[in-house]
Amino acid sequence: MARFLSVAILCSILLNVRTTLAQKADFSVANDFRYGIGEQYQNEDVARKEYLENLFNGRVNVSNNLGNLLLGFRVQLDRPREFGPDTVGLTQFFAEVKKDGLTARGGTFYHLVGTGLVMNTFESRPIGFNTQTQGVNIDYKRKEFKGGVYGGTMAYADILATNRVEDYLMRGAWGEGSPIDEVKFGASFLSATGQKKRGVFSNDFDAYLREGYIEGNYEGFTALYNWVDKRSVIDSVDRTLSSSTNYGTGWYGKLGYTGDIFGVTAEYKDYRFDLVEPRDRDVSARPTRALPFQNGPTLVPEHDKTLLARNPHTIDFSDELGFQLSGLVVPTEDLTISFVATAASRHAAYNPVVVTDTLGIESLNFQLIDDKRLSFPELGDARYSPYWEIFAQAEYLLNDNITMIFGLQRKDNVIYYDRLSVEIPKATVETSKVFGGLIESTVLLSHGNSLHAILEAQRVFESKKISEQNDSLGIKASDGKFINTLLTLEFTHSPRWSANARVEWSSTDKEQGGRQLWPVVGGTYRIGRAHTVGAQYGWERGGVVCTGGVCRFINPFTGFRLNITSKL
Repeated sequence: MARFLSVAILCSILLNVRTTLAQKADFSVANDFRYGIGEQYQNEDVARKEYLENLFNGRVNVSNNLGNLLLGFRVQLDRPREFGPDTVGLTQFFAEVKKDGLTARGGTFYHLVGTGLVMNTFESRPIGFNTQTQGVNIDYKRKEFKGGVYGGTMAYADILATNRVEDYLMRGAWGEGSPIDEVKFGASFLSATGQKKRGVFSNDFDAYLREGYIEGNYEGFTALYNWVDKRSVIDSVDRTLSSSTNYGTGWYGKLGYTGDIFGVTAEYKDYRFDLVEPRDRDVSARPTRALPFQNGPTLVPEHDKTLLARNPHTIDFSDELGFQLSGLVVPTEDLTISFVATAASRHAAYNPVVVTDTLGIESLNFQLIDDKRLSFPELGDARYSPYWEIFAQAEYLLNDNITMIFGLQRKDNVIYYDRLSVEIPKATVETSKVFGGLIESTVLLSHGNSLHAILEAQRVFESKKISEQNDSLGIKASDGKFINTLLTLEFTHSPRWSANARVEWSSTDKEQGGRQLWPVVGGTYRIGRAHTVGAQYGWERGGVVCTGGVCRFINPFTGFRLNITSKL
């Protein structure tokens, strides 16, 4: 039904194109070409890596007395693709009409409702994540009221196994009212059907999500509370084999103040959409888990510096609670100080209990510790997989030409792997501790020239790098402690060209291939006003990369990358 409505809206809009084209029309195209060739680790082996990606986007914007009409498309050539499934053909198409607060769109779209706990779809090509919907999205917005309906189909390719594609049928509605300028409240409902597919879901299932939220703003103060519940209707066999209750809730809250010289925000998350026993946590085909379009506030900093961002905490929207305190202070016109402190853990921990059936066969059951689930993160017990991070930064304008930035980071992250079978003697704990800092400077030179430099350094402990000496295997003893340093330099001759170089060094030889030095050189050149060419060559260390709480591990890569961007 949603696909039929999508086509109907497209056809009705296109029938009017002949008339509207007589009015004001703007046309634009953009092309993004990426190519890379080299070597990349796959597990412990080095393999040849080559990718070729090209995105061609077109837009036609027509305005007349009937409203605004926007037509768009994307032709995609990703074969082979760096991350995600190979794709060739038309991947985006839409027609969108705007008139007097009404927006009607048929085709492909991304959508955000509220804070994203029910619906937040987006694309992140650097990690191969895409939750695009094909269907209809209709919004109506006025000062006192906003609302909309949407529906369609989604084919989500698992970023860890791209041949595993989850198909969903979506139907949703939302509304938001503001009786006075200082207060607004809203609600939404989403019905999603996961479709049976070999190797994906063993049976069809339905998920029903509801949410309500209220937000207030008054003289610099902000308060927000967002509550969501999720009910799953699954096959009786699937229900028997899972420890899920098929019902979960989640909430997010925020209190903040913004003044002339400082601002502070306190946030809290309690996501318990699917609290299950340890053996069910990593089951990718679990239909009761938080679904791929549920991407609420993470309360995990996403840094824009390489070492600060490396190996971040990976959020579990099905089972996580935590808080974040962030602030900004501007004591003088030349100095800005910012900070963030965040912490999180699981709701529950379990003790494994060995049981023996009548045939003498042993198996594991799980007993909830203290027979309760938490409402505040537990940071002192590794069984709850605790995480915390503190980061502070100061930016100082030395003069009109020189800016300095100083930053400090302290981060602890524990991943607790429960004992899942009788054959496994005990649980394992993976611990990471980081203390680091950075110095960054931008110097404006004459005639549009500038120099940008970043120095990052870390002292790291990773338990997975602990090893005992074994002379016969050539393994050195390691206590898991090591140092990372990274220097980045970039010279820019605006707006024509730039050249950059970075080199990273680590004192550990426990990285893939035993490498300890990773140099990279690159640059960009602008041709006219429409085209930019970028290239780089070198050794990239890789690591975990996250966008909006979605993470993947990027293996080390050695080789050449080329990027050509055109906008007309």
